[in-house]
Amino acid sequence: MTATSLRRLGKLFLELGSDPNVAVVLLSSGLKVFSAGLNLKEAQNFDIKEQSDIVDAFHQCFLELYGFPKPLICAVEGAAIAGGLFPVLCSDYRIAGAKAAFGLAEVRVGVGFPVGLVEIVRAEVRQNTMRRMMQNGKPIDVEAAKEAGIIDEQVPHGEALEQAMKIALDYAQLPPIAYKTVKHQVRMPVMNALAREVEKASLRTAPQAWFTEETTKAMAKMIG
Repeated sequence: MTATSLRRLGKLFLELGSDPNVAVVLLSSGLKVFSAGLNLKEAQNFDIKEQSDIVDAFHQCFLELYGFPKPLICAVEGAAIAGGLFPVLCSDYRIAGAKAAFGLAEVRVGVGFPVGLVEIVRAEVRQNTMRRMMQNGKPIDVEAAKEAGIIDEQVPHGEALEQAMKIALDYAQLPPIAYKTVKHQVRMPVMNALAREVEKASLRTAPQAWFTEETTKAMAKMIG
């Protein structure tokens, strides 16, 4: 994930949300991992402007994904870690293969969570699992993720996409205006929190640091 790729993803979802030919979106990855979040080799060298840009891009992107007015179905194979977990949490129905793993590793790379992203976790992950995942930074397996509400359904390894397509076809039959209304009724508090962070960024006159004196060393340790 980069600030540029996050903004592109947010723009894409904004366009898909207004496209009358799109009834449902299915999110998956053709890689061995679903998403590992930031490239730490690049991130450890971020200056203050780059730190500020990536946090702002997180808020902008995930505001569009979390508030996406149409059904968003997610198929996860492999790991969804740190920033890479948030597209999963933004989805409306989440299916994972048996070898999937999920983590919030920010504490291990020496950074706190962007404010709006914490609210996504708070809304989508059961409290005790949220506490453990955020405070120890260790990944959990698919069974624990299902228990925590991170995913809705577990399938054998390699079958997540096939099952997600079946679910997507079902969601595509729902009345779209009613779906948008109900989804936003459920998600509006978090959408408002994300929107506030986007507004703050638009009013900011100078970049805001994300890293502390610990971050570069912690990232280097994670890279190995």
